[in-house]
Amino acid sequence: MDRSEIRKDYFKDQYVIIAPNRAKRPQSIAKQVREKEKLCFFCPENLDMTNVTYRDDDKKGNWEIISIVNKYPAVSLDNPRAYGQAEVIIETRDHGLDINDLSIADIARVFDAYVNRYEALVKTSGIKHVVIFKNEGGKAGASIAHTHSQVIALPLLPPKVEEEAEAYGKYYLQNNSCPFCDIIKKEVDGSRVIWEDDNLFVLAPYASDSPYGAWFIPKRHIRTISYLSQSEKESFAKAMKLVLGKLNEFGISYNYFVENAVSSVDYHMHIKLSPRPNIWAGLELGTGIIINPVAPERAAEIYRDKGDIKNDPRFS
Repeated sequence: MDRSEIRKDYFKDQYVIIAPNRAKRPQSIAKQVREKEKLCFFCPENLDMTNVTYRDDDKKGNWEIISIVNKYPAVSLDNPRAYGQAEVIIETRDHGLDINDLSIADIARVFDAYVNRYEALVKTSGIKHVVIFKNEGGKAGASIAHTHSQVIALPLLPPKVEEEAEAYGKYYLQNNSCPFCDIIKKEVDGSRVIWEDDNLFVLAPYASDSPYGAWFIPKRHIRTISYLSQSEKESFAKAMKLVLGKLNEFGISYNYFVENAVSSVDYHMHIKLSPRPNIWAGLELGTGIIINPVAPERAAEIYRDKGDIKNDPRFS
């Protein structure tokens, strides 16, 4: 597409301007180089093992994946004014690897850690919502280079989460169907499909609010990450190696978020990926309407290897 287009989200009252011509402005995407700091606190020899909440060990008893209470938490269980729990899941002992560098089996084990911490924290007294997310790269807010994810348990339901849950419920009442199940039916065989197998559907969403944004949707209707089967975890692992590997190749920072059901209501668990090659400016910050310079159809082509941003003059 050559001209800008205003697009509305599949079922939420959220609008995005897809503006491919804006990407012709000079930009530079430098490949990230993950160098080892003089002292990495997530490497085994430096890790504080005082507050370990989960560990997955190798046959010799050395941890390979571990979760610890954040040493500098935004929320904590002993602070009534900012109640909650903040944990860090260190995805590998090896400094210098990204999650997409891990094997399919090891990425699936990271999902085991997600499930364990989600199930433990969602049952904690006073907790109303548990967020699982990953910041990768400086633009995405990562402060330590050693690859890791975070889990934060909150005593409140974030407005953004509540708004999506309400929009989901409204759609279901009007259509007697799940919007995410319908998205799969609508998008299958279309230009925005990135990858799929028997378990998982990955697409560049129609009104993506970030360049190269992607959604990972299980084909089976499940409410939370706790219901993922082993084969579904492996499908997520394969898709992440493909998609995150492409972002890593191009040096693009990203965040991803595990979206689960709110309380006991119906929902369709999925993961949303938000790459961060650009910076929000006045329109985005002032109105909440995002300008995305990369059409989702183009993003899907790149992920499918039918395009290559390294040779794209819009990003030279």
